[in-house]
Order: sequence, then C-alpha cells, then structure tokens
Amino acid sequence: MAIDPENVSAFDIITDTLREYGLENLVGFVNDYITNNDNVTRDSLLVELRKQPEYQQRFSANEQRRKAGLPVIPENEYLSMEREYAQLLRAAGLPPGFYDGAEDFTNFIANDISISELNSRVEQGYLAVTMSNPEVVRQMRELYGVSESQLAAYFLDPTRAAPILKRQAESAQIAAQGRLLAGEQISVAQAEELAQAGVTQDQARAGFAAIEQAQGLFTANLEEGSDIGLQEQIGAVFGTSAAAQQRLRQRARKRQAQFETGGGFTSGAEGTTAIA
Repeated sequence: MAIDPENVSAFDIITDTLREYGLENLVGFVNDYITNNDNVTRDSLLVELRKQPEYQQRFSANEQRRKAGLPVIPENEYLSMEREYAQLLRAAGLPPGFYDGAEDFTNFIANDISISELNSRVEQGYLAVTMSNPEVVRQMRELYGVSESQLAAYFLDPTRAAPILKRQAESAQIAAQGRLLAGEQISVAQAEELAQAGVTQDQARAGFAAIEQAQGLFTANLEEGSDIGLQEQIGAVFGTSAAAQQRLRQRARKRQAQFETGGGFTSGAEGTTAIA
C-alpha cells in the first residue's frame, strides 16, 4: 500500500522503505537520528542513511557505476532491475544458484547490463546447447540426468556453473567419444576416472579410435581363454592401469611370436598408450 506522507511520520516512512530494501537493521539508526535531531524530513534522513555502510553495501553497484562514470540508479529502479533479472532467469529455467544471487545482480547493474542484454546471453547459452555435439548432450542426460537448462548454464558461463556440472560435462565429452568411435557406452565411473586423469576430448577421441582398431587383439583366440574387457581396454590404452597395459603387451608378444606380424604398443603423448 502506498504511504501518504501527510498521515504518517518520517520514521514510519523510512522504516517502511528500509523493509522494502531489506535493511531492517538500520531501523535503530533511524530512530536515534530522529530522536536526536530537530526538523527531520524524509529527504534529510535519506541523505544520512545513504552514508551508512550497510546502505552502501546494499546498493554497492551504484558506487561502482559512479567510479566508472555511469549514472547512479535510483533505489526503486535498482530494486526493479533486480526483480526483472530474477524473473528472466526463472523463466529461462536456469538452475538455482546460477546468476541469481545478490552479488550477480550487483555485477549486472554495475556493468550496465540491461535486461535485454542478459536475455540475449541466456539465449546464446541455449543456442550453444543446440549447436553442440548431440552425443555429448545425450551423454549428459544418459549419465547424469542433466537438463537442457543446466547445459545452457554451462555453455553460458562454465566458470560460474556448478563445479560438478563442469566435471560432468568433461566426463560426458569423453563418453561421447567412446560411443561415437568405439561403439561402447562407458559407465559414469569410467568416464569420470578418465576425466580425473586429465584425459582431454582430443585424447579421448584418439584413444577410443585405437580401441576400435584393436578389437582383434582384445578378442581372445582359442589358446588365450578370455576376451579383454572394456575396463581393461580403457586402462591399457589411456594408461590408467599398469596391469591392463601389461596384459595387452603380453598378448601382443604371444601373437607376434605366432605370426609374422602382430600388434604392438607404443607410448603416446601425455601418458596415453597408443596401439600400433
């Protein structure tokens, strides 16, 4: 309800305003100021309030704007912009905690980012999902149940998206290469192990291509007993399992002894084992 200045005291007007601003802790200051000063008006009280550290912190973007040579935004407009930012992000379906905090809104206002500009950035995030490798998107959903809005947040700003989402994206990129190049759906644990080992998307591409090319070596003949499974294939090719590497080397040497030509191993860059 609108406040009629003729019917309420300066104290009531200002304290109501403070509640709107989320600065109820300054009510005591207002009470003391009115008690200790004569002829207090709403405007004179606001002047004093704007000098208080809590007040300046609440509207800190204005000080940053002032230093940058931008006009200061009136408090009511400032609050309106915060509400519009929040509404836009909710409507876009971006995950909670992404770009929706007081610090985020302060940065938007300080850097003169309009609602339309923020909307454009969000749209770019969703466009990046549309333009990205569809297998990576599928793997994010397959492995983690990640929504399109979470992916949009990642593409919009990877450094601000939840760290776990960034790790999931890296794992999904690796899993996508396994699916595309080796025809294998690797598990969450396998994908995350490779991501934690520092395997890049390019290394994943090369490694899974090598796995696909070496299927004859992984499949056991009558004398060898059992096949070498996917877990060992990954461990050997990407260098995450010394035991798996040793087993494949032994098999390669045996076959080389049986045939004039056979499979061998060479050490690739960054510790990845390539199959020759």
